[in-house]
Amino acid sequence: MAQNSTPILYSILREQDVEGQDYCTRTAFTLKQNLVNVGGYTGKVCVRAKVLCLSPESSAEALEAAVSPMHYPPSYRLAGTQHMEALLQSLVIVLLGFRSLLSDQLGCEVLNLLTAQQYEIFSKSLRKNRELFVHGLPGSGKTIMAMKIMEKIKNVFHCEEQRILYVCENQPLRNFISNRKICKAVTRKTFLKDKFEHIQHIIIDEAQNFRTEDGDWYGKAKTITQRAENGPGILWIFLDYFQTSHLDDNGLPPLSEQYPREEFTRIVRNADPIAKYLQKEMQLIRNNPSSNIPPGSLEVLLEAEWSQGVQGDLKIKKHFTVEQIVTYVANECKLFFERGYSPKDVAVLVSTTKEVEHYKYELLKALRKKMAVQLSDACDILSDDIMLDSVRRFSGLERNIVFGIDPRTAELPILHNILVCLASRAKQHLYIFLCGDC
Repeated sequence: MAQNSTPILYSILREQDVEGQDYCTRTAFTLKQNLVNVGGYTGKVCVRAKVLCLSPESSAEALEAAVSPMHYPPSYRLAGTQHMEALLQSLVIVLLGFRSLLSDQLGCEVLNLLTAQQYEIFSKSLRKNRELFVHGLPGSGKTIMAMKIMEKIKNVFHCEEQRILYVCENQPLRNFISNRKICKAVTRKTFLKDKFEHIQHIIIDEAQNFRTEDGDWYGKAKTITQRAENGPGILWIFLDYFQTSHLDDNGLPPLSEQYPREEFTRIVRNADPIAKYLQKEMQLIRNNPSSNIPPGSLEVLLEAEWSQGVQGDLKIKKHFTVEQIVTYVANECKLFFERGYSPKDVAVLVSTTKEVEHYKYELLKALRKKMAVQLSDACDILSDDIMLDSVRRFSGLERNIVFGIDPRTAELPILHNILVCLASRAKQHLYIFLCGDC
């Protein structure tokens, strides 16, 4: 970075090849996007790629030719120290990042967000903060932070993966975390059924959707983490009352006893139109919360920060028939795939697991008229297929493109919570089909 110049990303290759140069160009483009979408830089910015090769055959002319050929107007240059400092601040935020959920999908590292809020919590001394409640708004990165905390636990306490337990409500999220090989992952039902004698540290995720039907999960978690001979273990609980998906008792202690407590208030994982939709639905929930949401827990919405400049789409379709819905989904998928997206970017979410079977045959038939694709449920989250599952079972997971078909619930007080659950699963493109009177 230099004054009166555009930023340049230098990359070193062992030898010159087109594929390597293309990778470097894509990396520079990703960095440019993150400086704006993640780092919050508000000025005009570009990142040119310059590739240096270690091959003896490389000539000075070849190295110069590897500079990004695009020419930018003078307005893209860093005009003064103020612009330099602003861009450096954005760069620091980006470089304090970690692997995103896209990294595994794309097969390469993707620069991602660690906001100032997240970094502050991540930097907490685990020895001084052995129990913590983390309230995070939809799209604020709770599950990613849970993964990073487990990695930190392993490093700080020098413990084996089998001594760290991750507990969630749904099998798909359990499978996703289990595949990360950083801990032992189970559902709440398994947690209450087994003993877990070797566990020292526990991370609870999506706790607002836990239930007490099988026992006191919170009491058991506290007992396990406090029994260690060398001092209490870690018990961090991540939750979001805006994504409450039932009216039953969730087993969490009263809000006044959820202490110490931290809050994620910056929504960063959704495109602008989706974030605005979330804001509207969350305000409706705050104005009329369901009976199992504690008073005061939704006031965190007043402190919400919304990232801006993230491109995407939100489309709401009403009164479509099943045939019209599946045809529309198939047509849109075909267009997305022609633009470079893949089936693993897409999730089709319905209200219940029964609805999955109702739509599966018709959807697969419509898709195969356009292209050869397969459908999988969320338990097979790492497959290359389009996901078809219920909104609840997809909790904690996300896709670039989400089609929500007839999102509704038998428990009307949490209808808007279900809509928030649905919308927060989509990072870039969200389609909602409202059938009947919903």
